[in-house]
Amino acid sequence: MTLGEKIQELRKANKMSQERMAERLGVSRQAVSKWETGVSNPNTENLICLAEIFHVSVEELTHPNTRVELVLDLRKEIDLVKEKTKKMKFIVAGFLFLFIGTFIAALVTRFNGYDSMTVLFLIILSCIFMLLAFLPIMITILRLVYRDCKQRGIKPVFWVFISISMVGLMYYILKRDYLLNNALGEK
Repeated sequence: MTLGEKIQELRKANKMSQERMAERLGVSRQAVSKWETGVSNPNTENLICLAEIFHVSVEELTHPNTRVELVLDLRKEIDLVKEKTKKMKFIVAGFLFLFIGTFIAALVTRFNGYDSMTVLFLIILSCIFMLLAFLPIMITILRLVYRDCKQRGIKPVFWVFISISMVGLMYYILKRDYLLNNALGEK
């Protein structure tokens, strides 16, 4: 896809006329038309401004192998994530608040001589709240990675596996003290 075709596609996708784009860039409508038809190319300053207007990088705009549909789809995905994030903010904040509360309760009970089952219950409960707080974020990231890989023709298995392995790392970090205590108890 040529630079001119990309400019035209992105302009149309943003529901912008040649006149409006020319106004924003401080050039004539004819200059925009020449860019889109491939008669001429925008200078470096205008390329940077175009990239900012369309929320893409200059490389995505100028590289011949980058397809505009992928750039637009990724932008739509990011907008969806932002919209969902606004809705999930209170849920995540609530679970984080519950995590902090139960974690502090576990510390207090641990140092005030409560039985180990009560402390363990509070620790497990705080871990569940932490997982519930970050689960929507992890699912959103995994969904974004999967869709992006599918759209680009990349096999998503490896990348989703790498993303999931972060969950494994978190699990290990949460369990490592328990594993260490068991290892010391066996010696």
